[in-house]
Amino acid sequence: MPEINHDFVTWPWQYWATERGDDIALRLGGDQQQANMTWSQVSHYIDLYAQSLLAQGVKRDQLVAVIAPNSEQTLWMLLAIWRVGARYVGLNPKLTKAEVSTQLAQLQHDFIWSVDYDLTGLSGQTLTLELAQTQQMIPVMWQAHRAVTLTLTSGSTGTPKAAVHSPESHLANASGLLARFGYLAADTWLLSLPLFHISGMAIIWRWLSQGACLAINDKQPLNEALDSVTHASLVPTQLQRYLDYLGQNQRTAQLKRVLLGGAIIPVTLTQQATSLGIECWCGYGMTEMGSTVTAKLADDSAGVGQVLPNRELFLRDGEILVKGKALCLGYYRNKTIFPVVGNNELEPEWFATKDLGIWHNDELFIQGRVDNMFISGGENVQPEDIEKVLLAHPSVHQAFILPIADDEFGQRPVAILVTSHALDDGLVAQLQSYMAEHVTSFKRPIHYVALPEIFMESGIKISRKQLADWVSHYSF
Repeated sequence: MPEINHDFVTWPWQYWATERGDDIALRLGGDQQQANMTWSQVSHYIDLYAQSLLAQGVKRDQLVAVIAPNSEQTLWMLLAIWRVGARYVGLNPKLTKAEVSTQLAQLQHDFIWSVDYDLTGLSGQTLTLELAQTQQMIPVMWQAHRAVTLTLTSGSTGTPKAAVHSPESHLANASGLLARFGYLAADTWLLSLPLFHISGMAIIWRWLSQGACLAINDKQPLNEALDSVTHASLVPTQLQRYLDYLGQNQRTAQLKRVLLGGAIIPVTLTQQATSLGIECWCGYGMTEMGSTVTAKLADDSAGVGQVLPNRELFLRDGEILVKGKALCLGYYRNKTIFPVVGNNELEPEWFATKDLGIWHNDELFIQGRVDNMFISGGENVQPEDIEKVLLAHPSVHQAFILPIADDEFGQRPVAILVTSHALDDGLVAQLQSYMAEHVTSFKRPIHYVALPEIFMESGIKISRKQLADWVSHYSF
């Protein structure tokens, strides 16, 4: 598939309104009350919402904090913010007010908006989302190099940073992936991941890059929403639940292509999906690179594929370094954008990811993170090594290894799992026997615990830091 490279000279929605104005751009709601909008309508609505933001005082380069789940309103707010030249940052609406306040203090935003989050006591001028009564000229031109989004990193091992991206970097990421991963104008991608996460934001830019169709079915259960789209970005647990749903209801999948992420992916899962006609892709990515960096059609290899166009990658002493057109402008701090590169004298142009990897047969394999390793009885333990062994067990769908304090060994591994059936004493005994056959003694988990449902609700990468906090209060 040839590389896609749209050098837009105007806002992407305006380009598609001109080129394919009558094509369906948005599908809103469920099957019973579905509304379709063309590119011409989308472009018109964005301008009307943007006019309203201008009237409320939003100016170029100001920062708007949005605390909302995916919805039609959230999408309009996002696009209107860009249209007036301002910057968008999304915050997780499931956070407590204290957590949101901490993040807002770090961001030093100008405006704030939400669908139903209580904004009382939070800083920033509150915005409303409404259509302007008359359409007027908006004095902001398309400039691909300007900052448009701030996305908080997952904070998997510490305090999240706000990575700043431009349309140029977002589109570079999108076009590089779509050079391999087919997404055509007639296809529909479900906005299945939150816009406050880079995986959700990347869906928007793939949609804009291709002029295809985006579906927002926030009022439907995920399994039902997946029934009416061709493409989706999912984590393994979501895909497993959808496959179970298809089997239980004897339904044929309309879904034809899935981009999987957020966890190590069991081979049995992708094989089951393939047997139902769903093509599964997996890869490796990060917020700083706008999402996916490497990708491949899922197979029986644990590797994450080859480097996509608009990215470069190399290994230095086992650590993955990246650069390219998809790299963010920098981190946002004190209302200033600080470059993420230039801090290393040996490789000043490269971003050090703190991820560990190896090349094997021209494919990248992720070994873990530099900062995930812990020491047990004087031995180095890389959690990801143990997780891969656990995932090879047919009853394990998802696995996390975390250390807990131990008087004798310093730290010992604990397994937190998503399993095909209840993690009862019988299954624990099976896993203990299985691990005794496959890993050395210091790598064997001393406890097996079911992953709480709350960690699976967001559909994004689970934070090891949050898991570690939970484990530290768990009574074994």
